[in-house]
Amino acid sequence: MLPWSAQVLTPEEEEKILASTVRLLSEVGVVVENEILVELLVAHGAKLTRAGGPVTFPESFVEELLAISESEYDRAEGLESSCLFPWGERRQACHGLEVTAGTYPQYYLDLNGKIRPHTLETVAEMTLLADSLENIDRLGTMGVPSDVPGCLGPLYMRLLAWKYASRKLSGCGEVRNQELIPYICEMGEIIAAEKGEPLRRRTFAEVEMISPLKFTRVEAEIFVQFWKRGLLAGVGFMHSAGGSAPASLAAVVSLDLAESLFVNALYRYCYGWKKLWLQTNSSVLDMKTGMFPFGRPERGLIILAMGQLARRLQAGLWASAVYPDAKQPGIEAGLQASFSTIPAILAGAAGIECFGLLSGAEMNSPVQLVIDNEYAGALKRFARGFLVDKETLAFETIREAGPGGFFAGTEHTLRFYRKEHWQPALFTRETLNAWLASGQPTELEKARAQAEGILKQELPRGICEATEDRLMSVISRARRALLEKN
Repeated sequence: MLPWSAQVLTPEEEEKILASTVRLLSEVGVVVENEILVELLVAHGAKLTRAGGPVTFPESFVEELLAISESEYDRAEGLESSCLFPWGERRQACHGLEVTAGTYPQYYLDLNGKIRPHTLETVAEMTLLADSLENIDRLGTMGVPSDVPGCLGPLYMRLLAWKYASRKLSGCGEVRNQELIPYICEMGEIIAAEKGEPLRRRTFAEVEMISPLKFTRVEAEIFVQFWKRGLLAGVGFMHSAGGSAPASLAAVVSLDLAESLFVNALYRYCYGWKKLWLQTNSSVLDMKTGMFPFGRPERGLIILAMGQLARRLQAGLWASAVYPDAKQPGIEAGLQASFSTIPAILAGAAGIECFGLLSGAEMNSPVQLVIDNEYAGALKRFARGFLVDKETLAFETIREAGPGGFFAGTEHTLRFYRKEHWQPALFTRETLNAWLASGQPTELEKARAQAEGILKQELPRGICEATEDRLMSVISRARRALLEKN
């Protein structure tokens, strides 16, 4: 099969969006509240007309950025640590689609249906569960614990990610406060020593632009400090159509592309990466409630357009998806997730993040995570496509069986059905009578039972006690330094 290549824009519309993006960068520019980054960009052809004003990028700057982009992905330590980085092996390493769970939810919907703030215990539970599920490839932060001082949250989230995930890469890119950076790096050196891995694999930062077109002082300084230390810092962004972007989707796509190219300029001139990497995490603003909803069909259209532009520019694509707005697992959550997940695959996204969430990114749930794990398995199968060759066309098998033949017992079926057919473990695969006879279990009941069963097990830990003690010693020193100071 050809790579996924859904088309939603005409060639003329592609040109219009590209032209608008170039004008945004050259005439409006990006406010960059960091002198080091401003000087770096200006040294490579960007313009600064007044101190504190926006950095503008002439058409020649953008053309050069695109011209020296390479079709092959860069190879560098640590690219696999965050979805914000252009890691070229995501599909191969993850059976066609990288699936990531979690992204800083503050609330926890427990197995009894009660909503409460996340704690160290509940974040640990969600991390253990995600680490145990077959179709989850990588773990982001599985919750923001409320029972520790907020200023120390990024340190505790790293500890939990490393302690309770033994099978999969699990990490946290949250920094919040520049004063935490030395402690984050020290913790990273401890975990790198235990794992025998490069420091970059688990020690990275993720910061956000203030859309549209602004890279604020704190976020930019965190980026610079990690870069100067030889560590990776990813830059994300999101737009709300009608809020931080015009209401029209074409304008949102143009802004997504403009900010993607700005971020790529940082990656190019700070890290030397030549592969373009586009991202989108945009949706609409609900004009009735003021909510920023994720489970909307417009989100899928934006993703498809960004995928088409990525192919035009020979760029990789990461599309944040899933993110149902529903407050409980169920039909609403599944339908809302489908508005972005299927378009992300059709757009050619290398991966999808944020499985297990509800209410946008405010909350997660063990039941939803188990259901999403099942869904992820189906999405991986869909993303993988199918092979067309002499064996899979099975002409001789069809001729041998003849008209009216039956293929369940053929050698060809035995050879192919497991790799060609998705095998659900949770969703229904029996007839009505068989389902009635089994007690009429729903997917929610089965998911709850599966989550309970996993969490009752004695699951392996990702670090030894001595390493945990050393990490806690770092956190204790940070506690004394930061809380006594404040």
